[in-house]
Amino acid sequence: MGRPAMSAEAIKNNKISIISAAMDMIRESGIQSVSARSLGARIGMNSALIYRYFKDIDEVVLFACVHVLQEYTREMTEARRQYEESAKEFSDFDIYMLSWTLFCKHAFGNPEEYNILFFSKHSAGLSKTISEYYELFPHESRDEDDILLEGMYRTSNLRNRNLVLLIPVLEGIKTGQEIIMINDLTVSFFYALLVQLISHDQGVNAESQTARMLEACRFTTKL
Repeated sequence: MGRPAMSAEAIKNNKISIISAAMDMIRESGIQSVSARSLGARIGMNSALIYRYFKDIDEVVLFACVHVLQEYTREMTEARRQYEESAKEFSDFDIYMLSWTLFCKHAFGNPEEYNILFFSKHSAGLSKTISEYYELFPHESRDEDDILLEGMYRTSNLRNRNLVLLIPVLEGIKTGQEIIMINDLTVSFFYALLVQLISHDQGVNAESQTARMLEACRFTTKL
Protein backbone atom coordinates (compact mmCIF):
# COMPACT_ATOMS: atom_id res chain seq x y z
CA MET A 1 0.00 0.00 0.00
CA GLY A 2 1.16 3.54 -0.72
CA ARG A 3 1.81 6.23 1.83
CA PRO A 4 -1.47 7.82 3.00
CA ALA A 5 -2.14 11.27 1.55
CA MET A 6 -1.49 14.18 3.89
CA SER A 7 -4.02 16.92 4.39
CA ALA A 8 -3.26 20.41 3.09
CA GLU A 9 -3.16 21.63 6.68
CA ALA A 10 -0.60 18.99 7.69
CA ILE A 11 1.59 19.87 4.71
CA LYS A 12 1.39 23.56 5.59
CA ASN A 13 2.25 22.93 9.25
CA ASN A 14 5.23 20.78 8.34
CA LYS A 15 6.55 23.44 5.95
CA ILE A 16 6.19 26.06 8.66
CA SER A 17 8.08 23.87 11.13
CA ILE A 18 10.92 23.26 8.68
CA ILE A 19 11.29 26.92 7.66
CA SER A 20 11.02 28.17 11.24
CA ALA A 21 13.70 25.73 12.37
CA ALA A 22 15.98 26.84 9.52
CA MET A 23 15.45 30.50 10.47
CA ASP A 24 16.39 29.76 14.08
CA MET A 25 19.48 27.82 13.04
CA ILE A 26 20.64 30.63 10.73
CA ARG A 27 20.25 33.18 13.54
CA GLU A 28 22.11 30.95 15.98
CA SER A 29 24.89 29.43 13.88
CA GLY A 30 24.73 30.75 10.31
CA ILE A 31 23.52 29.40 6.99
CA GLN A 32 26.15 26.66 6.85
CA SER A 33 24.60 25.00 9.89
CA VAL A 34 21.42 24.12 7.98
CA SER A 35 21.33 20.59 6.58
CA ALA A 36 18.66 17.94 6.17
CA ARG A 37 20.10 16.01 9.11
CA SER A 38 20.35 19.02 11.44
CA LEU A 39 16.86 20.21 10.49
CA GLY A 40 15.38 16.76 11.00
CA ALA A 41 17.01 16.46 14.41
CA ARG A 42 15.80 19.93 15.36
CA ILE A 43 12.12 19.26 14.66
CA GLY A 44 12.04 15.51 15.26
CA MET A 45 11.43 14.60 11.63
CA ASN A 46 13.09 11.99 9.46
CA SER A 47 15.46 14.09 7.34
CA ALA A 48 14.33 12.30 4.17
CA LEU A 49 10.80 13.64 4.68
CA ILE A 50 12.02 17.22 4.22
CA TYR A 51 12.33 16.49 0.50
CA ARG A 52 8.59 15.82 0.35
CA TYR A 53 8.04 19.54 0.91
CA PHE A 54 11.06 21.22 -0.70
CA LYS A 55 13.23 20.55 -3.73
CA ASP A 56 16.36 20.56 -1.58
CA ILE A 57 17.94 22.26 1.43
CA ASP A 58 18.86 25.28 -0.70
CA GLU A 59 15.17 25.98 -1.24
CA VAL A 60 14.52 25.71 2.50
CA VAL A 61 17.27 28.25 3.12
CA LEU A 62 15.81 30.59 0.49
CA PHE A 63 12.48 30.59 2.35
CA ALA A 64 14.29 31.14 5.65
CA CYS A 65 16.06 34.23 4.26
CA VAL A 66 12.96 36.05 2.98
CA HIS A 67 12.39 37.85 6.28
CA VAL A 68 15.61 39.89 5.91
CA LEU A 69 14.02 41.77 2.99
CA GLN A 70 11.35 43.31 5.19
CA GLU A 71 13.51 46.00 6.79
CA TYR A 72 14.87 47.08 3.41
CA THR A 73 11.34 47.25 2.04
CA ARG A 74 10.17 49.35 4.96
CA GLU A 75 12.95 51.86 4.33
CA MET A 76 12.13 51.97 0.62
CA THR A 77 8.46 52.54 1.47
CA GLU A 78 9.36 55.40 3.79
CA ALA A 79 11.67 56.91 1.18
CA ARG A 80 8.88 56.71 -1.38
CA ARG A 81 6.54 58.53 1.00
CA GLN A 82 9.11 61.25 1.56
CA TYR A 83 9.56 61.67 -2.19
CA GLU A 84 5.82 62.01 -2.68
CA GLU A 85 5.45 64.51 0.16
CA SER A 86 8.49 66.61 -0.73
CA ALA A 87 8.15 69.69 -2.89
CA LYS A 88 11.69 69.09 -4.18
CA GLU A 89 12.05 67.47 -7.57
CA PHE A 90 14.24 64.38 -7.62
CA SER A 91 16.09 63.31 -10.73
CA ASP A 92 16.23 59.79 -12.10
CA PHE A 93 19.84 59.71 -10.93
CA ASP A 94 18.77 60.63 -7.37
CA ILE A 95 16.29 57.75 -7.35
CA TYR A 96 18.89 55.37 -8.78
CA MET A 97 21.44 56.29 -6.11
CA LEU A 98 18.89 56.10 -3.30
CA SER A 99 17.89 52.62 -4.40
CA TRP A 100 21.50 51.42 -4.34
CA THR A 101 22.23 53.19 -1.04
CA LEU A 102 19.42 51.38 0.77
CA PHE A 103 20.02 48.09 -1.01
CA CYS A 104 23.71 48.12 -0.08
CA LYS A 105 22.94 48.99 3.52
CA HIS A 106 20.87 45.85 3.97
CA ALA A 107 22.66 43.54 1.53
CA PHE A 108 26.09 44.21 2.97
CA GLY A 109 24.66 43.97 6.46
CA ASN A 110 23.31 40.49 5.64
CA PRO A 111 25.63 39.31 2.86
CA GLU A 112 25.04 35.57 3.09
CA GLU A 113 21.26 35.97 3.11
CA TYR A 114 21.26 38.38 0.16
CA ASN A 115 23.57 36.09 -1.75
CA ILE A 116 21.05 33.27 -1.26
CA LEU A 117 18.12 35.49 -2.23
CA PHE A 118 19.61 36.95 -5.42
CA PHE A 119 22.43 34.70 -6.60
CA SER A 120 21.58 31.14 -5.59
CA LYS A 121 20.19 28.41 -7.83
CA HIS A 122 16.62 29.04 -6.68
CA SER A 123 16.77 32.85 -6.91
CA ALA A 124 14.72 32.86 -10.12
CA GLY A 125 11.72 31.77 -8.07
CA LEU A 126 12.05 34.46 -5.41
CA SER A 127 8.76 36.21 -6.18
CA LYS A 128 6.88 32.91 -5.89
CA THR A 129 8.76 32.12 -2.69
CA ILE A 130 7.78 35.46 -1.17
CA SER A 131 4.11 34.88 -1.96
CA GLU A 132 4.16 31.41 -0.43
CA TYR A 133 6.10 32.67 2.57
CA TYR A 134 3.25 35.02 3.49
CA GLU A 135 0.71 32.27 2.97
CA LEU A 136 2.62 30.15 5.47
CA PHE A 137 3.24 32.99 7.92
CA PRO A 138 0.10 35.17 7.80
CA HIS A 139 0.82 36.48 11.30
CA GLU A 140 3.62 38.54 9.75
CA SER A 141 1.54 41.57 8.87
CA ARG A 142 0.77 41.97 5.17
CA ASP A 143 0.46 45.72 5.25
CA GLU A 144 1.46 48.11 2.50
CA ASP A 145 5.15 47.36 3.08
CA ASP A 146 4.68 43.65 2.54
CA ILE A 147 2.59 44.14 -0.59
CA LEU A 148 5.29 46.48 -1.93
CA LEU A 149 7.86 43.78 -1.14
CA GLU A 150 6.10 41.31 -3.40
CA GLY A 151 5.87 43.93 -6.14
CA MET A 152 9.52 44.90 -5.86
CA TYR A 153 10.63 41.31 -6.32
CA ARG A 154 8.25 40.40 -9.10
CA THR A 155 11.50 39.71 -10.91
CA SER A 156 14.31 38.52 -8.67
CA ASN A 157 16.88 38.98 -11.44
CA LEU A 158 18.95 41.86 -10.12
CA ARG A 159 20.10 42.81 -13.60
CA ASN A 160 16.53 43.27 -14.80
CA ARG A 161 15.53 45.22 -11.70
CA ASN A 162 18.53 47.55 -11.95
CA LEU A 163 18.05 48.05 -15.68
CA VAL A 164 14.58 49.50 -15.03
CA LEU A 165 16.17 52.21 -12.86
CA LEU A 166 19.24 52.72 -15.04
CA ILE A 167 17.51 53.28 -18.38
CA PRO A 168 15.92 56.64 -17.39
CA VAL A 169 19.33 57.83 -16.14
CA LEU A 170 21.23 57.05 -19.35
CA GLU A 171 18.57 57.07 -22.06
CA GLY A 172 19.51 59.54 -24.79
CA ILE A 173 23.09 59.61 -23.51
CA LYS A 174 24.13 56.01 -24.13
CA THR A 175 22.98 53.48 -26.69
CA GLY A 176 20.81 50.57 -25.62
CA GLN A 177 23.76 48.18 -25.85
CA GLU A 178 25.95 50.50 -23.80
CA ILE A 179 23.28 50.74 -21.09
CA ILE A 180 23.03 46.95 -20.94
CA MET A 181 26.83 46.69 -20.63
CA ILE A 182 26.92 49.29 -17.85
CA ASN A 183 24.09 47.47 -16.08
CA ASP A 184 25.92 44.13 -16.29
CA LEU A 185 29.13 45.69 -14.98
CA THR A 186 27.28 47.34 -12.11
CA VAL A 187 25.58 44.16 -10.90
CA SER A 188 28.75 42.11 -11.36
CA PHE A 189 30.71 44.60 -9.26
CA PHE A 190 28.05 44.45 -6.55
CA TYR A 191 28.30 40.66 -6.52
CA ALA A 192 32.10 40.84 -6.22
CA LEU A 193 31.77 43.14 -3.21
CA LEU A 194 29.21 40.81 -1.64
CA VAL A 195 31.51 37.81 -2.07
CA GLN A 196 34.37 39.71 -0.43
CA LEU A 197 32.23 40.22 2.66
CA ILE A 198 31.10 36.60 2.74
CA SER A 199 34.74 35.51 2.40
CA HIS A 200 35.79 37.91 5.20
CA ASP A 201 38.45 39.50 3.02
CA GLN A 202 40.84 41.62 5.02
CA GLY A 203 40.01 45.30 5.32
CA VAL A 204 36.43 45.14 4.07
CA ASN A 205 33.21 45.80 5.95
CA ALA A 206 29.66 46.83 5.14
CA GLU A 207 30.49 50.54 5.20
CA SER A 208 33.54 50.28 2.96
CA GLN A 209 31.71 48.08 0.45
CA THR A 210 28.76 50.47 0.35
CA ALA A 211 31.07 53.41 -0.33
CA ARG A 212 32.80 51.49 -3.14
CA MET A 213 29.49 50.47 -4.69
CA LEU A 214 28.07 53.98 -4.68
CA GLU A 215 31.26 55.37 -6.18
CA ALA A 216 31.04 52.73 -8.92
CA CYS A 217 27.43 53.76 -9.61
CA ARG A 218 28.48 57.40 -9.96
CA PHE A 219 31.38 56.45 -12.22
CA THR A 220 29.46 54.14 -14.55
CA THR A 221 26.63 56.63 -15.06
CA LYS A 222 29.13 59.31 -16.14
CA LEU A 223 31.17 57.22 -18.58
